[in-house]
Amino acid sequence: MCERRTNTAQVGAVGVLVIIVIAAIVVLVIVDVATTPSPPIAPQETCTLVHHIILPDACVCSVASKSCHPTKTLPYLIVFQQAAACPTLGCDVDLR
Repeated sequence: MCERRTNTAQVGAVGVLVIIVIAAIVVLVIVDVATTPSPPIAPQETCTLVHHIILPDACVCSVASKSCHPTKTLPYLIVFQQAAACPTLGCDVDLR
């Protein structure tokens, strides 16, 4: 039988490929966070659904000190949940 041996060039190539994939994921997360729009400036408290590329979608309140809870959720990465719909009545209202 002929034994196959891996040489250092193959191990190095796989290592470089893994580093490139990790770097690409980190860059996508940074772009996702940086391009997230700020909460809309509205005369009253409103919730807005913000879509992300990598991170889960979330409800954002127009008032900085308050929060929104989604009215509907969708699965995200098998065990987590992301927002699918936000309440239109205002912030700090949990209609689940």
